[in-house]
Amino acid sequence: MGSPAVAGGVVYVGSYDHKIYALDAANGSLMWSYMTGGIVVSCPAVVGGVVYVGSEDNMLYALNATNGNQIWNYTTGYYVDSDPVVSNGVVYVGSEDKNVYALDAATGAYLWNYTTEGQIMLSSPAVANGVVYIGALDHKIYALDAATGALLWNYTTGDNVVSSPAVADDVVYIGSLDDKIYALDAANGKQLWNYITRGDVLSNPAVANGVVYVGSLDKKVYALNATTGEFIWRYETGGSVVSSPVVVNGVVYVGSWDGRLYALDAANGSYLWNYATDDIVISRPAVSNGVVYVGGWDGRLYALDAANGDYLWGYATGGKVDSSPAVVDGIVYVGSLDHKIYALDASTGMVGFDWELHNNVIWSYTTGSQVLLSSPAVFDGVVYVGSYDHKIYALNATTGAYKWSYTTGSYVVSSPAVINGMVYVGSQDNKVYALNAATGEYVWSYATDGKIVVSSPAVADGAVYVGSLDHRIYALNAATGALIWNYTTDDMVVSSPAVVDGVVYVGSQDGKVYALNAVDGKQVWNYTTGAPVYSSPAVAKGVVYIGSQDNKVYALNATTGEYKWSYTTGGKVDSSPAVADGVVYVGSSDHKIYALNAVTGEYKWSYKTGDMVVSSPAVVDGVVYVGSYDHCVYAFGASQEPTEVIPQWVLLITFSLAILLIVVLVVVLYRRKRRA
Repeated sequence: MGSPAVAGGVVYVGSYDHKIYALDAANGSLMWSYMTGGIVVSCPAVVGGVVYVGSEDNMLYALNATNGNQIWNYTTGYYVDSDPVVSNGVVYVGSEDKNVYALDAATGAYLWNYTTEGQIMLSSPAVANGVVYIGALDHKIYALDAATGALLWNYTTGDNVVSSPAVADDVVYIGSLDDKIYALDAANGKQLWNYITRGDVLSNPAVANGVVYVGSLDKKVYALNATTGEFIWRYETGGSVVSSPVVVNGVVYVGSWDGRLYALDAANGSYLWNYATDDIVISRPAVSNGVVYVGGWDGRLYALDAANGDYLWGYATGGKVDSSPAVVDGIVYVGSLDHKIYALDASTGMVGFDWELHNNVIWSYTTGSQVLLSSPAVFDGVVYVGSYDHKIYALNATTGAYKWSYTTGSYVVSSPAVINGMVYVGSQDNKVYALNAATGEYVWSYATDGKIVVSSPAVADGAVYVGSLDHRIYALNAATGALIWNYTTDDMVVSSPAVVDGVVYVGSQDGKVYALNAVDGKQVWNYTTGAPVYSSPAVAKGVVYIGSQDNKVYALNATTGEYKWSYTTGGKVDSSPAVADGVVYVGSSDHKIYALNAVTGEYKWSYKTGDMVVSSPAVVDGVVYVGSYDHCVYAFGASQEPTEVIPQWVLLITFSLAILLIVVLVVVLYRRKRRA
């Protein structure tokens, strides 16, 4: 859930269910909601009776604040997770297409854009004295002329800038993934001071009464002298602090990965109160009329008494299934953002049957947080999977009983690989781990130069191959963890490698698919798509199949990289293809799962789920299994086009009505017989 905005007695907030909600601030009742085409992370700006907000459908929206009707929208080239800012009749917003946009607030008409050298992920503009300030993933902070978009200056930090700037008294304050908080002269960009924390700084600084307040992934909230950068106090929470502090009436309100919202004394950092939600809190709180509003990853918006943290009301939005299923011995294993790993009976194989995550459950196991993106590996009767509680779990595949867990230094979204009695997995503490598969004991770890390892390892011929956000692909000795080689792409590597016939195939956020020699890492070939590649390749019969955020699925010659065919879906393709019996199965953000002819790319069939399909399909015994953001795991017959899903409640009602009709007919016939 995004960060809320409060205006005129109404709370406005976006959610992962693609909606923007307007709720009564007093009691949480729904006033209206508006459905966009993508996840809404952006925090709304409410100015002059208009709600401005971005979405991961690439659009910036302007909505009527009273009824939610659309006034206008503007389409950028990629996700809009940045928070818009409105100043002097102009809306400023960043997009992950690397551009900062200026639009007419009344009409949405384009005024100007400035192209940075890196994506603008979450950094949101700050506007002061006719200048727009913003950070980007090229390590830089930019200052642009608000009227023309002309570059005034930029400053290079030591890593990507996700934090949003705060401007106070002609000083720009901002965090960076190099663990530092910077203070820069707003006029010329010269550094005034920096302060080093012990973790990435994604949190946005808040400045009040000569003090800078900011969070860090080292779990701490810091208070620094705004003039000198000198340390004043810090408070350690139970998890990383991505949430941005808000300071009101001498109190600092901030969320944490430990699922709590904290209230701290702004003068000395002493603890006042905390409130435990059911999941991670990265949302920036909003405070109005003595009430704190904050969103949680449990899908809820909370309203709490600002003085003591007492619960006033909550509103539940929707959820999603990110994990890709694994199918072994007639059981579908999948993770969910409800913190659970599910084992579902795969025996029916009905075409178009959907499993909602509480039906046909053989077992479920609750971890300490969401099971997001990490897909289960099943080997020798054991399920291995990662979780946002920083752990990798080993569970009995038949019963779900806990066998062991190992705690890394951060959340685990990488999917484990199991081979030769070892479990290999990446963690967002920037390490790749090797653990004993039977006991969970630590064998070795290797620290990459990137802050996050999202890519899942591939193991072949005694080497572990994995990507990192430092733009590199690593080859490590599987027994010792020693570096064999690394190869640097032009952007972050989220894609997981595939290794076939001595070649490593992997995608990069630079839009390219790479083929590297598995022995020495030398490039064999690369192919450029039209957008970042998060999808992981599948290789079959001399062809590489992979998706791209340009909406296409590609088929490339595995030896030469030559283009064979591409198929355009209706949305970004982050799902990784599965190939079986001459058919390519892949999901898309247009909510569909596609079946394509593997030789020609011709369309065979598609099925529309209730939300985006990021999960990668698994094909076992003629059945395709895949998860969707609509909370469901689907099973389709691979050989035929799926029919429309009939929800179980419809079947139940139909069956009940049929029984009732039979009873009525029996009674009528009985009465007629008696009269006769």
